[in-house]
Amino acid sequence: MTDETRRVGFVSQSKNGRRHDKRLLDKADIVRHIPPEITVWADTGFQGINKQHPNTPLPQKATRKTPLSPEQKQENKLISGIRMTVEHAIAGIKRLGCMTQSLRNRRPFIDDTFMLLSTGLWNFHLKMA
Repeated sequence: MTDETRRVGFVSQSKNGRRHDKRLLDKADIVRHIPPEITVWADTGFQGINKQHPNTPLPQKATRKTPLSPEQKQENKLISGIRMTVEHAIAGIKRLGCMTQSLRNRRPFIDDTFMLLSTGLWNFHLKMA
């Protein structure tokens, strides 16, 4: 989770393999702690979060039978433009080589430690910039 200045405020515990974003979010049980007046910007991997948190605009999905209308496309552009701050924060965290290369260390929770350190360095970089 990031704010509008790309500062990272929350990082969940990492998991090996392919996992569904929404399922990991439900397991972390974060959404119920977010006040309703705060807007949560999420991508289509979090379908259903708007039932848990009413202030969550999600992009519309097109199907083969029903393509998106021009209004829906415009709304999706607006949402994706706002979500770019999150993507920029993720890219900033990945500036450290330990976040993009394969980790062969067997120590428990070392991947989470690297993630927290990378996030802290990214937030420090934003503070000093």
